[in-house]
Amino acid sequence: MAAVVALASASAGAQTSVPEWKIGVIAPTTGLIATIGTRQLASLQWWEREVNARNGIKGRRVVIRHCNDEANPEKAVTCARDLLAQGVVLLLNASVTGPIRATMPLVKNGPVMLTPSPNILPEASSYVFQTSPSDADLVLAVAEYAKANGVNRLGMVAATDASGEVGVASAAAVFPRLGIQYSLARIDLRATDATTQLSRVSGSDVPLLYSTYTGGGAVTVVKGYANLGLAQPLVVSYANISDPFVALIRSDLPKRLLGTALRGVAPELLSDAGERERTAYFTKSYEQWRGERADMLNLLALGMADAAESILTHVTDPANADAVKKYLETTPIKSFQTIRFSPQSHVGMNAGDVAIVEYRGNRWTRADPIR
Repeated sequence: MAAVVALASASAGAQTSVPEWKIGVIAPTTGLIATIGTRQLASLQWWEREVNARNGIKGRRVVIRHCNDEANPEKAVTCARDLLAQGVVLLLNASVTGPIRATMPLVKNGPVMLTPSPNILPEASSYVFQTSPSDADLVLAVAEYAKANGVNRLGMVAATDASGEVGVASAAAVFPRLGIQYSLARIDLRATDATTQLSRVSGSDVPLLYSTYTGGGAVTVVKGYANLGLAQPLVVSYANISDPFVALIRSDLPKRLLGTALRGVAPELLSDAGERERTAYFTKSYEQWRGERADMLNLLALGMADAAESILTHVTDPANADAVKKYLETTPIKSFQTIRFSPQSHVGMNAGDVAIVEYRGNRWTRADPIR
């Protein structure tokens, strides 16, 4: 049985008589992609602490109940069952593609489940809402950056897991449409060397490389890149836009490390003053609390948290999945970037929310042109 841990705000002390909003969180905090879960969980803990310091929502404390699914579909199902049995009013799923998909049948009758994974594309008839752009939107950002720089050929590496399958399908749908030729290599998520695959897609006529890996697999790709002495700009997936990832590859850092990201990662890319203000408040407060900078993963979880807070604040009965569904489909969610669902789409962002960023001067900022 997966362990479920209540993560109550320290300021709430040991009070048990105060009404609570139980929020279920599924996030992998051990294993190959633990960074994905631990970073998002940290943001949700920040939100829990922040809300409860303001006397909760409607006089109720927010209590996060976290379950570590280890990015395993079977364990994710166990987590979801455990959390639903505890009466959580919302489920925030910060895992990866396979485990998230495995839990979706369990919420076919509610409660509402939010996820920042770009790979889910939930049906508009469901109670599942994706707070991020689609993977195809991320691939489109890479394609448009390449075209803007006169590049019509690139090399791509993708994992053999469910997330990798989505990336491959997105590439097949997007790159040819924009006139971009690409070579593809697949690598097992547990592989410890990527030089063979990279050598197949990184010839002298390939000016740009794109890796859709996350977690430990992404580190393997970067190390292979360094071992081959490659010099092309390397674009990594947006789950790797973080200080912990850069720390892992510091000794093998490419000359130019680029990535797909939401614009909030580089606040100067946000044109809306309200979005810049919300992003600045979160990043400053989070850093003061945790002693570390917020990153892409933290922002992804913040989007879920802001959606959850809006639901708890404005929906009379957040346990009523139909009422929550209608609310989300008709109400923009103000976060580090505005999340907009509709009765036709449960994907809350689009390609316009995505940017290509570059690691430069110890931070992520707008990517320079390919030279």
